[in-house]
Amino acid sequence: MAGSSSGSDVSRPGSDESGAGRRAVITGGSRGLGLAVARRLAASGWSPTICGRDAGALERARLAAAGDGLALNTVAADVTCEESVRRMFSRLDADGPVHLCVSNAGANKPQLLVRRGPEGAVRRHPLSDWEETIRLCLTGVFLTGREAAAAMVARDVPGVIINISSAVRRGAYGQSAYTSAKAGVDALTRTWALELARYGIRVLGVAPGVIDGAALRAPRDDGGRHAAYMNSLREHIPLRRWAGDEEIAAAVCFAADHPYITGTVLEVDGGGVPEHIRT
Repeated sequence: MAGSSSGSDVSRPGSDESGAGRRAVITGGSRGLGLAVARRLAASGWSPTICGRDAGALERARLAAAGDGLALNTVAADVTCEESVRRMFSRLDADGPVHLCVSNAGANKPQLLVRRGPEGAVRRHPLSDWEETIRLCLTGVFLTGREAAAAMVARDVPGVIINISSAVRRGAYGQSAYTSAKAGVDALTRTWALELARYGIRVLGVAPGVIDGAALRAPRDDGGRHAAYMNSLREHIPLRRWAGDEEIAAAVCFAADHPYITGTVLEVDGGGVPEHIRT
């Protein structure tokens, strides 16, 4: 029986009955898209390890998956900390090669660059919000991908690195930090695909549109303005609905298993998300 994770310790299920022998690590894996990816991989015969900063949340996710007959491993780590990421991959590597790394950890804090406030005062996009978003959504991808690649090259493993991008990476209203980070993720994806192909390592991106999850449904103290805007935005998407976590997870698993796709970003956005609409 697996124990709970603590620090950078990995908890492993008692046996691997899949026989596939393929191991994966998914950052931001305790909930939402990351957890959906891990569960789908587990159902497909992979041995996934979910990564996050909250060991308790990871353990709850593991237990819930076990109740559904899915075996997940856990490792607590902070993808914005170089030493934490190195410890994570060192611990994972001690148990064997990692064949797939999915960089999913991220967060979005929408802010306008400037905004005119009461009595003409101008409010500026906080530098702290910019730095926090770039550190998690871009630097975290760099650190995770670097260590994953190093581990694969050292073991001569023809692995796969998948970076979660975004449909709004080319620019979107109120998204200076997030779009910049995700555009950077695209650049890393294409650059690494060129650099790592010689080692048999494929690198891809998956760019979701708006996902109908906890972040979208979180209550806001704005008199319902955000909800109204998002409802209007949804009607401008060709498929006229948001994506489910499972639909994005399916694209990630397709990318992981397809042997001749690298250096590209799969658009999973329902036909396209507008940069901005007026309501």
